[in-house]
Amino acid sequence: MRSIRMALVTALTVAVGLFVGPGAAHAADTQLGIDVGNIAWEQFTSTNEDVAYRLKERTSGNCNFYTGFWADPKNDRYDGSGTGTCGPVSPGYMYRDGSKTWDDVKWRARAWCADFAKFAFYWGGAKYTGLNALASSFRTYGINNGTWHARGSGYIPRKGDAAVYDWEGDGVIDHVAIVTSYYDTTTDGDHYVVGGNQSNAVTHVLHGNWASGIVGYTSPANK
Repeated sequence: MRSIRMALVTALTVAVGLFVGPGAAHAADTQLGIDVGNIAWEQFTSTNEDVAYRLKERTSGNCNFYTGFWADPKNDRYDGSGTGTCGPVSPGYMYRDGSKTWDDVKWRARAWCADFAKFAFYWGGAKYTGLNALASSFRTYGINNGTWHARGSGYIPRKGDAAVYDWEGDGVIDHVAIVTSYYDTTTDGDHYVVGGNQSNAVTHVLHGNWASGIVGYTSPANK
């Protein structure tokens, strides 16, 4: 996923919860969506030294922790499709032999917005089968699980949804990020996302519903 390129306003101060204005026709957040959204938000806001360190690429292009999480064979949800290690090693939770362990993760280099979003789905307790390193896998996942809301559907995003982007409008999915809060003004409105590989880091940004480039939202599915 290329760095986020649309004009987005970085939020200086914002509460994490859902905001809905008068007269809004907005479906309530689900507990699963709240859990997924909170994982993304907590990564961005964490004061833990190890978590804060992982929020930016290191040493070379696309070298990041989140790909390492999925590619490291110490993780029993191992995704072996990652490229070779790229330098940093930092601790993070993994499952080993059925239990959660704080262990060393070897960072890997590849475009990583989908790896970050999949991380949020995984730790938020959502089904993550079918998700991979491609942002387009979130659209496919949504279609397969009946949770895809395409542009033009009138859908208002909820916390924990994966916002899916096609910057050029050429049918190629370029980016994915996690909705963390929503503010309604009429029937649509502004919402915040936390995403990986946005300017080579995990960042928190604001844009309008169905902003340029957004082709749909995928809600997390139950396992």
